[in-house]
Amino acid sequence: MARFCLITIPLLFLITTGCFDPARIIITNDLEDRNIECIYVSSGSEDEWGINSLPEWKVLLPGESLEITVLPDTYDIQVVDDRGNTYTIWDRKIAEDDYLWEVLPADID
Repeated sequence: MARFCLITIPLLFLITTGCFDPARIIITNDLEDRNIECIYVSSGSEDEWGINSLPEWKVLLPGESLEITVLPDTYDIQVVDDRGNTYTIWDRKIAEDDYLWEVLPADID
């Protein structure tokens, strides 16, 4: 049984890792004078946002970008600025290509 697991697990890993190439969501802060304090990315089928994709000590200053690696799927993406305003994209299909979101003041919810 142990020999079976030693062969099967690496083989399963090789098979599944080749199925999907990761995609990148690139978020750029174009909010002029506002920092982005939280970035949430969740599957379009989820009811909750989950954890903040920014490290706890980090904010996204105007002009800065953050890359988030995901598997191709449909996602909801939300950012929160330093005034508590939210900017949300719903049901965005993310393929193997990069998706760039330049968050603008006009994108406010």
